[in-house]
Amino acid sequence: MWEYASTWAVARRTGLEPYVPRCIRKVLDDIFDDLSIPPLGYVSHCPAKWNSVVKTVEIWAFTNQSILLPRFTVLPELVLTWPDDIRREFRFKNRLIISSHKILETAKKLLNNSEIIYVGIHVRRTDYRDYLWRTHKIFLANVDFFNDAMNYFRRKFTNKVAFLVVSDDPGWCRRNLLKGNSDVFVVSKAGVTSPGQDLAVMASCNHSIIDYGTFGVWGAILANGETILYNISKHSSIRVSELLPNWHVMN
Repeated sequence: MWEYASTWAVARRTGLEPYVPRCIRKVLDDIFDDLSIPPLGYVSHCPAKWNSVVKTVEIWAFTNQSILLPRFTVLPELVLTWPDDIRREFRFKNRLIISSHKILETAKKLLNNSEIIYVGIHVRRTDYRDYLWRTHKIFLANVDFFNDAMNYFRRKFTNKVAFLVVSDDPGWCRRNLLKGNSDVFVVSKAGVTSPGQDLAVMASCNHSIIDYGTFGVWGAILANGETILYNISKHSSIRVSELLPNWHVMN
């Protein structure tokens, strides 16, 4: 999503025509409707002039000069110049919207409350355990972070909150976040729910709690509410929190 969104934003800033690799479109087309950027195959017949290609907007100088963004490009400062427009670009497929609303309605019925505020929680664990230690020398966020963040919203919206948890480790979430909490619902089911469905659930919520990783960041961006995030210095999520209102870092 960051690669696509960064290409979208660079094109908007420069007036150049955007294209993305077909592999990116293939993944995103399963989740979103009517994406505006065509695949690179559309211009495969065009000769490439590599002497007029740059890799950043900063060194782009004229309209006949192409910009070739490297893999894993993340440009939040540019993308979030137009936050409402990028949310409109990432419009979920109708089937994901319908199933997400069913999940929210189920939580509302179980809580027997018609005035529910939904807070999406993203818990990322499996692949980030080694990554965080290797890159930041820190451990995964523990249960205290999530409990503190949930208590913040419980105090703010007394008796009106449903927490919907999506995760790559739903077993850990059930063992650690459900204890004595009737307002917490673990949505993800290993091998059953898809990442697209989990993302659509987060985007359907009013507010967000995220730890790290671009998946949770995009879920919170699309939800467009108040966001509590885990403190990791120099991480892209911290950069996003400095650009969007109502994003708060919690140690």
